[in-house]
Amino acid sequence: MFAYDIYEPIDRKVEGKFPTIFTLHGIGADELDMPGTLEPVMDRFVIVSIRGSVQQGPGYSYYKPVLDGEPSEKTVSYAANNVHEFIEMILKQYSSIDRKKLYLFGFDQGGIVAMTEFVKNGGMYHGGVFLSVKLPTFLENGPKNLLLKSKRIFIGHGTKDPLIPVTEGERTAKYFESLSDDVTFQTFDVMHNVSEEESETILEWFLKEEVDNPTVKKENS
Repeated sequence: MFAYDIYEPIDRKVEGKFPTIFTLHGIGADELDMPGTLEPVMDRFVIVSIRGSVQQGPGYSYYKPVLDGEPSEKTVSYAANNVHEFIEMILKQYSSIDRKKLYLFGFDQGGIVAMTEFVKNGGMYHGGVFLSVKLPTFLENGPKNLLLKSKRIFIGHGTKDPLIPVTEGERTAKYFESLSDDVTFQTFDVMHNVSEEESETILEWFLKEEVDNPTVKKENS
């Protein structure tokens, strides 16, 4: 279904379970693009990096981009459904994953697909990180998922982004604030990319939860 890389904590015990982050890259990138940001927390999290299935130049995407406007609900939902099925498959294959602490982490198009999956199946996720994204109209106008009320959400956007204006990040944050009581929105002095400052902020966001509420545990404990 998807090519992927998985990074499990090196010193884990066989019975150990860890919070897990599923990453989705931007247009034209691949599964190697996102994990670098998360390398400092690979001793505490399982990282599953998902490569898009559509060839896009030297890299990949999750659906074929449109030149004008935004992709159809059918197009994005199809990609999100495939991601959902893939995640369900991964959960069955790897015993190191703590099903109660699943995160989605997406940039650009990967963030759009991740948001769609998160909104539709938010009950299974603990939180989501969506960077440099544009909120699909069908999500904004669609039914509200009440299961998202306690979910942790981080929205990041560059103030100089020429591809997706920072106003889209503001719009996305406002949307999620209508669904969740735990939304963080932060802008960064960058274009359509993730800066070192943004990476550090994201890592702190992930680690704060795990420091306050550690979940590394033994099976059946």
